[in-house]
Amino acid sequence: MQLPRVSGTVSAHLARSLVGATTSRTKNRLARLPDLTTEVLADDLARISTPSLIRVWESLVLTEPRTTIGTRILEEAPIGTFGTWDYLITTGPCLRESLTQAVNLIAAIGDPAAEKLIVEEDGRHFTVRHATGTWGPDVVQAVDIFALSLFLTRARAATGLNIIPSRVTITHQAPRQVRPMARFFGADQLHFDAPYNSISFREEDVRRPLPKAQPGMDRILAHHAELLLASSRSVLQWHDRFRMMLTTAFKQQNVTLEYVAARLSMSPRTIQRRLAGHGTTWSAEVEAVRHERTMDLLHTTDAPFTSIARQVGYSDVRALRRAVLRWEGRTPREVRMAAASRASP
Repeated sequence: MQLPRVSGTVSAHLARSLVGATTSRTKNRLARLPDLTTEVLADDLARISTPSLIRVWESLVLTEPRTTIGTRILEEAPIGTFGTWDYLITTGPCLRESLTQAVNLIAAIGDPAAEKLIVEEDGRHFTVRHATGTWGPDVVQAVDIFALSLFLTRARAATGLNIIPSRVTITHQAPRQVRPMARFFGADQLHFDAPYNSISFREEDVRRPLPKAQPGMDRILAHHAELLLASSRSVLQWHDRFRMMLTTAFKQQNVTLEYVAARLSMSPRTIQRRLAGHGTTWSAEVEAVRHERTMDLLHTTDAPFTSIARQVGYSDVRALRRAVLRWEGRTPREVRMAAASRASP
């Protein structure tokens, strides 16, 4: 199913759940983003940009790096938290059919351009494999574990049983606190440093009829999910999402046209063509975001100028100084001092 309208975005259900797990201070900060306001998150038809969701994940893993925070979020998220997608899993004839349907319609909650899911069967096991985008390593780890936990919590809710997967593989190293994960997934089934992320269920578990199955309801819900996707809308326009992704590229210190194009599921040539349609160029956009990010770092952090220069892509402080003089007519030190004086009572 081709879903170009929702590529680069996620559902408000997913964003709402993750924002809800942040601290009050972080919620207030995230609410300044145009597609993470309270009003937008309350709109079930709104699609939140993936860069905004990555900001949420960055906030979550910043407070609890290398933990199973996604698993804990899901254990407190009842069926219905993720809208129609949740009910796709609970109302099918059996777990095998329901999970397959949910994988096919992952766009109903996630970004189909960033989340790659594959179903595999060998007659004894039913496996869902997962991969996400190339975000920061802590974010990638959190998203991967969240995805595997999502399928397990939903499988348990659908069957009403405390299903233990036959095998769970994770590409990352074991976290320092591995015991919570072992309790959740099953210690003997958990394997780290694997070639891919996956969760496998036993054939007898996925073939068992679901207690809440209603004949034909799975097809009705799948059709409803497709209608919701067709009716949904991205809160941000394309250029806004491009700018946010470019900002993310600066944070990842990977400011290349190829990187941003891949994250937006476009070719570099298409990016350049669309920028031209907005009366701008790749170089101009990089310069604008570099300016914006430099000012933000000077105004809001005490980071050394050498660190700021590196974060915005300059080779040394002299290059940073020349750029700030060109933009602001003042040196970085003068910009920081002026910001500090304005902040003083």
